[in-house]
Amino acid sequence: MTAGLVAIAAVVGGAILFTSGKASEVNLTSASLVPADAGFYFALNTDLTSSQWVNAFQLAERLGQEDPEGELKTGADDAGFDWEDDVAPFLGGDAAVFVSGVSISDTSATGAVILRCKDAKKALDVIDENGGLGDDAEYGGIEYYDVQGGFVAIIGNHLVIAFDEESMRAVIDVSKGEEKSLASVDDFQKLRDELTGNFLGFIYLSTENLLGDFFLDDPEVKAAIDNSGSGDLVFKPAAWVIGAKKDGFEFQAASLGEPGTISPMLAPRESKLIKFVPADAAFYFSTVDIAGTWEKISDAARDQIDDAIRDEGEYDSLDDAMRAAGKELGIGSLEEIIQLFEGETAAAFWFPSGDEDDAEGLVLAEVDQGKAEPLMEKLSNAAAVGKLDRTTIKGTEMTSFEDEDGDVTAYAFLDGNLLLGTKAAVEMVLKNDEPALSSLRRYNDAVGQMPTKLGTYGYFNMSKLVRLAEGGVPADLGDFERALSGLIINVVDERGVARLSGILTVED
Repeated sequence: MTAGLVAIAAVVGGAILFTSGKASEVNLTSASLVPADAGFYFALNTDLTSSQWVNAFQLAERLGQEDPEGELKTGADDAGFDWEDDVAPFLGGDAAVFVSGVSISDTSATGAVILRCKDAKKALDVIDENGGLGDDAEYGGIEYYDVQGGFVAIIGNHLVIAFDEESMRAVIDVSKGEEKSLASVDDFQKLRDELTGNFLGFIYLSTENLLGDFFLDDPEVKAAIDNSGSGDLVFKPAAWVIGAKKDGFEFQAASLGEPGTISPMLAPRESKLIKFVPADAAFYFSTVDIAGTWEKISDAARDQIDDAIRDEGEYDSLDDAMRAAGKELGIGSLEEIIQLFEGETAAAFWFPSGDEDDAEGLVLAEVDQGKAEPLMEKLSNAAAVGKLDRTTIKGTEMTSFEDEDGDVTAYAFLDGNLLLGTKAAVEMVLKNDEPALSSLRRYNDAVGQMPTKLGTYGYFNMSKLVRLAEGGVPADLGDFERALSGLIINVVDERGVARLSGILTVED
């Protein structure tokens, strides 16, 4: 039975990847049959007219698929399925699997697969032909069949394949309104609505419902998670979606848990430092308030951190370790550096010659120049072999020095912001009269498709990264490599929901 379902699922999954049609949103009808205490729910969009699959089909062509629909039907034939008779009946809107609970002791789970079908009776016939229907039974006026260890039934337009008889009866109770459905749960509704109504796949996870009997009743395990500061994020429900837009693939994740100590870094904002970064940058990363976040984390977990460091035997506490690290750098404590980063902090690198071994990069930071300047002087004098070199570029003084490994580092303060990196990178930023990364079409196309505002994020210029090669001479690129454009991965706390999202743009 399992092998048959896997084979059918593979064909159905392939079908929705490469079939086009008119645009429509996903209606998660399967969630209305899932019990409210489900810990895991995964839904797949099987509406072949959905704009998501239209977009996915077009993006697949950009990435080098010449005839995906033809390959799909050939694959179905090779697997022994007739397209119209064996596949089409299952494609009616959404297909989902849910799990209500996991037992570690006997490695079992309760749950079911629920499919909204184009023709549920015909879909049942396909299962009968491939696995054979066994004895029938009735519960709540619904007839269901034993199928090699599982149970299958038709409920309205849905085909339900349950792992066990208890799960089948639970689904029937929900369908009759005798028990609440997952679709009625506030947390589920909020996460579904906060993410998107249109997607390829949707996942909902409630750790407490899924594994509660396993570890949440263990006071030591629960205390360890709570004391780590991550208990809220671990125990609160979360959801993920993956989808396709006109010009790229997107990924979103959201949690109802409070981000706690890292909340300052997740505030929605716009990068101010990107205006200094050359458009040629292959990578750009931006975050904010590292100093404040460090202070919250170290204060909240100071005792645990001290104990862990003390157990290692080399230092007596976090402060002791930070002072030792600072001494190596010629300052009192490493925390003096961390405390500089009160505003936005960013990093960027690029490859001027296209050679993967020829990178230039720097860190940019909003700092209090009055505090940062004397600290940078101390750090530079401690690291330098010989004297510091001072030069002026377009009215801004740049300090550079060579370390014991022969590497040359430079720093400068531009409009009060610290620039620290390779000498060539700092020089380029100071001399640059060309448009910044913020004006690059590829960057703005990726940002424009983001489903959320930016918080802490990284941008990758895939067009440049895939062309890197030793010696600066890339190999011949296929359609896939040539089509990749920009990638953004972003974490933000927006409207009380912590979100992780990403977008990968694909050029036509």
